[in-house]
Amino acid sequence: MKRVDIEWPALGTKVTATLAEDLNPELAQVWWAMLPYRSVQSHAVVADGHFYHLAPGVEPVHTRHRTPEDRSAAPLGSVYLSRLQHLLITYAPLLEPTVCARVARIGEEDLPTLRHTAEQCWEAVYRTKRILDVRVSRHLEPGDSWRLPRQPDVTDPAAQVLLDDLYAHTERIWLTPPGELLDLHRGRVPLGSRGQYFSTLVYVNGELRLLGSTTLTPLVAATYDSRTTLDSLRAVLPPLTAMQADFLGHCGFHDLRDLLHRAHHVLPALRTKDEFRSLVAGLALYVNCLRRWALHYFPWHHGENHPFVSPAGRDERGR
Repeated sequence: MKRVDIEWPALGTKVTATLAEDLNPELAQVWWAMLPYRSVQSHAVVADGHFYHLAPGVEPVHTRHRTPEDRSAAPLGSVYLSRLQHLLITYAPLLEPTVCARVARIGEEDLPTLRHTAEQCWEAVYRTKRILDVRVSRHLEPGDSWRLPRQPDVTDPAAQVLLDDLYAHTERIWLTPPGELLDLHRGRVPLGSRGQYFSTLVYVNGELRLLGSTTLTPLVAATYDSRTTLDSLRAVLPPLTAMQADFLGHCGFHDLRDLLHRAHHVLPALRTKDEFRSLVAGLALYVNCLRRWALHYFPWHHGENHPFVSPAGRDERGR
């Protein structure tokens, strides 16, 4: 029986999960193989009832999800690994029915600690913007000697330099917020109609989500599909990403814009679908990391000005 420790050092809390190898053995093994790792804790702002963090591996994008289930009907303490590279844990009722594959479950004895931790994470995301480090390791094993994994090398020298730069940029912001995003959230980027930048924050969140979760991540999955060809993958990447690259560049994300345009430039030099996957997986992780920070720093507290018309479906927390 394989067990995993999930710890939040700043909160002094830890829970232990048991792998659900009977439900999704391939996916559970993917998570097990990632360990140990560190990430930054996030919390759902629409579905409620669960919190999550970005996992460092690309394998969940394509690994078989053998027994998916509706998370809103699953037992509390269920742990899921999604195709969006998120490790999600339910701790209270969910408002949104979503299907995902369970990889583990946290024991009943740890559910009060889980709930307490999740509430603190909600406060961090919703109000205080405190950065909460989450550490995930095999049960009772040390998790200190971890480095962000690299994508496999590619043949072309210019493409390899780009891949190395992507890794360096992602490693830099994995646990530390990027300066360009902090500048945007401090009003230092003069982009927004009539002297305000709130609307720019909204659009940046949307474009990062579109670019990472609904464009680059599915392209990574497409590289495992035998029906797709390298030429077709090369052809669709620039038109799917150029507009977002330029808009986000205008919003201060100059590194992201430059990295994407460099990716467009080296596409002809990629020799195989595996090489294309290395590049796009590196881009996807970098963009999804930026999106994680954008979600963390977004001023969600404005939601208090938009309460439900009816309290039906809201739990005792009043949110």
